[in-house]
Amino acid sequence: MSVRRAKPPRERLLVHLSQAVETLRLRKEPRTHVEPLKDLGGSVKVQSFEVSSQEFDHFESISDALYRLDQGTYGRCLFCGGRIEPEALTETPWTTECIACGDQEPQP
Repeated sequence: MSVRRAKPPRERLLVHLSQAVETLRLRKEPRTHVEPLKDLGGSVKVQSFEVSSQEFDHFESISDALYRLDQGTYGRCLFCGGRIEPEALTETPWTTECIACGDQEPQP
């Protein structure tokens, strides 16, 4: 019987990041419009995407986790600096807080 080892954090995060990018890409077709360039006397075609803030926040959370990994702070709680439980990181690799800080009620 073989024991299945968890993928390294970077590999898991990159998988989630590619899924988030794909979700953002498929969510909305780009909207193309023409923007006048007043200073240059011309115009340029601009493509913009409309995505929900929740989708973008998810993408940003994963990107931030990759940054923390590069900086050597991945796995540390952003609030108390303590160690984030490995089970929490396995379940949600972009998590930013330990269980103790996550259980605290926000102060009014």
